[in-house]
Amino acid sequence: MSFDRIAFFYDGLAWLVFGNWLQRAQLTHLHQLAARADAQPPIVLLLGGGTGWLLKPLLALLPNSRVVYLEASAQMLARSSERMARQGLAGTVEFRLGDETNLYPGEQFDMIFTPFVLDLFTNQALENQLIPRLQAALKPDGLWFVTDFVHTTVWWQRALLWLMIAFFRATAGIGIGQLADWQQCLAEAGLMRIKEQRHVGGMVSAEVWRG
Repeated sequence: MSFDRIAFFYDGLAWLVFGNWLQRAQLTHLHQLAARADAQPPIVLLLGGGTGWLLKPLLALLPNSRVVYLEASAQMLARSSERMARQGLAGTVEFRLGDETNLYPGEQFDMIFTPFVLDLFTNQALENQLIPRLQAALKPDGLWFVTDFVHTTVWWQRALLWLMIAFFRATAGIGIGQLADWQQCLAEAGLMRIKEQRHVGGMVSAEVWRG
């Protein structure tokens, strides 16, 4: 799975289909960060942040945080680093090429962000690979911010999700045929959902889970 081939037009494509709704969804619960920032500078993992637009609001709220920006696409990672330099963002960000398997042994985070990441995996991959590795990296009482597509009964939304999956199977090599029930996977792993808000007519859910 690699998003290198579509990195240069990924943001434009998302905007063409959804406008700014996907970005607005990811900003839904960022106010949760302020209370955490008052205690001590947090250590944050941003997994699969794409071209890096989320860094600006994140660093604005957590200026003293240390952010690990873990991205599996070299092209996306390069665009994120360039965006940070171009916008003159202040903050401590480590840009790291890889996925959850490239977390260091014993590495721990106060907050984890996975924007539109969980929908790239099957239930089995979530249960056996991604969630256990990220859960092990989340500090006790840490927060996991998830924004992702969810199952829907609305016909046009189901059709759009099918088209999106087919497109990313062809262009990025994702290995799914349908959306996983990532909410159930997180709950069965023992995490607790404390915030939830739906967007885009209910087909996108912005949630906060506690470890």
